[in-house]
Amino acid sequence: MDSEAQGASSEKARTESERLERRRETRRRYRERHADELREQSRQWKASHPEKVKEHRVRYRAAHLEQIRASNRESARVKRAQDRKSATSAKRRRAKGRERYAADPEAHREYQRERRAAQRAADPEGYREAKKQRTKRWRDSHRDEQNAKLRAKHRDNPEVKRAAAERYYAEHGDEVRERRRAYYWANREQQLETQRRWRAREKRRREAGLPPRRLHRVTAAERAANASEAEEFFSRARTREEVKQMRRGPRTSTLELAQWNRASMRARLASAITADSDAVKPVAASEGRRESENLTARRLKAKAAAAEEERMDAIAREINDRLRKTPRRAQVHRPGYAPTPATPTTSEGLSL
Repeated sequence: MDSEAQGASSEKARTESERLERRRETRRRYRERHADELREQSRQWKASHPEKVKEHRVRYRAAHLEQIRASNRESARVKRAQDRKSATSAKRRRAKGRERYAADPEAHREYQRERRAAQRAADPEGYREAKKQRTKRWRDSHRDEQNAKLRAKHRDNPEVKRAAAERYYAEHGDEVRERRRAYYWANREQQLETQRRWRAREKRRREAGLPPRRLHRVTAAERAANASEAEEFFSRARTREEVKQMRRGPRTSTLELAQWNRASMRARLASAITADSDAVKPVAASEGRRESENLTARRLKAKAAAAEEERMDAIAREINDRLRKTPRRAQVHRPGYAPTPATPTTSEGLSL
């Protein structure tokens, strides 16, 4: 009886296992046949229930934290190994390519020409676009180097660029002026601030008596000569006597310093007069400015004196009114006649 019961239970378990396996297989085949549909349904459900998705992720991470961390560590380890393998393979390929090129450069160039010709014939548009992208990537990665070369080339021979700029401006002057106007109005506050700084700097320069700032370009040979002279000057070893003299400082008396300041002022004035086309203009301008300043000073002095006289008269009238016991007699000034001085009728009080 027991054996029959055991056989029946084992048969039932086997039947249940087969049923579950058939169900899993059916679900797997369904998922394979409707993979796109199931993915779309899952995407829509996640988009419609973001709170539930977030809650599910939080619960899953809390329940499987160690498993997730182990999986992340394994993924990072695999990725590092793949990166090292890729870098090693790329380095090995580059080394082999250099060796092949060094062995027969002309054959390598011929192979490259044939390969580019085949790519161009197969897909002209794609070849041009790929070449354009390669050129752009190279220029972006070598931008500073190329700009430095262009600046050096322009310094050595600025006439080429200047002539090209003049030709372009002669042909597209209206476009250039329009771009400048658009840039000015787009950055108006910045441009006004730049102008204010320039005017303030020029004002300080003129007040200090300095000549106009003039920059000039030098050739490559002159720059090299200046650099070599500067290097020789600053790298020269100083003797003990020179070091002592530099530590003591310059021995300049007050008289010598005053003479040097006067000589510097004369030199600045002479430079300013020489730079002006009209040699009499600075002197005339200074004389006119001096006369204007004197006239203004006289006017201010007279105005101050008149104000003081008016103040003293007001004080005197106030005192007279306070001490007077009889009313003041009205004075009538007739045109063409001098005013008649007021004569006091009594001996009491002041009269003005």
